[in-house]
Amino acid sequence: MSLNQGQARLRDLSITVVLALVLSQFGLTLFLFTVPLYALYYSKGVRDLLIATGSTIVLMFLITIWKTSSVADTDLKEALIIIEMLIPVLLMLGMFFIIDIIPALSGLRRLYRLFIATGVAVIVAIPVFRILINNNNFTDVIESQMNMLAGVMTGSNDSSFESEVVQSYLGEEGFWGYMKRFYMKSAAALYFLLLMIVTRISDMLLFRFKQQPLLMLIDFTVPEILLWPTLLVSLGMLVEVFNLVSLGAVSPFIWNIGFILLFLYGLQGFAILRTVFLKFKLPMSLRFMIEMIIIMILLIPGINYIVIIGLPVFGASETWIKLRKSIRST
Repeated sequence: MSLNQGQARLRDLSITVVLALVLSQFGLTLFLFTVPLYALYYSKGVRDLLIATGSTIVLMFLITIWKTSSVADTDLKEALIIIEMLIPVLLMLGMFFIIDIIPALSGLRRLYRLFIATGVAVIVAIPVFRILINNNNFTDVIESQMNMLAGVMTGSNDSSFESEVVQSYLGEEGFWGYMKRFYMKSAAALYFLLLMIVTRISDMLLFRFKQQPLLMLIDFTVPEILLWPTLLVSLGMLVEVFNLVSLGAVSPFIWNIGFILLFLYGLQGFAILRTVFLKFKLPMSLRFMIEMIIIMILLIPGINYIVIIGLPVFGASETWIKLRKSIRST
């Protein structure tokens, strides 16, 4: 390797690590910090990726130690360090599954690698979550903060009907208990969605710089083999919604898998809509308006079930009615 090549390599590694560190230090851009690492892999290879990833983790850990240096309580400090590092480490772990450098998974469809990455992340996160829950100092601080926030939102001394409804919905455990239940039922699905978004952004950037091909949304399809698991977990979700049977420890798995599969079929339904738009040559402004209306409906409680249920059902219908195929053939 010539001196100029070595300098160029060092420059690329330094830029990648700096970009990743900067993005990781802001809440809104945290999930994007792996994008420079993706780009480095496809331009320079595995070796440079490993060097940049290792350097980024070490520097992030040192920054986290510095940020928590003012915390006197040792148990609380350890918990804060774990939380600060958990999401970046899990996203980096997912990255290695997505970029297809693991020999046993080589050639496997990216969607399946996303499933595997999510499963591995859950296996890693469960013992970490138990460590945090068993840290009394940490749970006391978080519980007090959340219950204080809930008191501000609902009005601790407010006896209005709305406040009573919210309090009954939160239950005896309060806001902290509600958040624990929420994360148990959706954490894996949120991780899957986050990993999918990061991958898509990375692919779009690489496509723009002509380094990787890009799968268009209208070509996205859910494997037909996933239809029956979707129906089964949807049934399990309905059973819990209507309080017919308690699913116990299985409940978080049912909900997380259900959210992931419903999202995928919803995405397929959206892809069918895009195909219809292109078939009838709808103006870009009209397409944008329709898509914005769909997003707005999602934000309206109660009415949003039209999209939450309707779009996945529309997507799943392609298992029997090959709508995109018939549209393209005419």
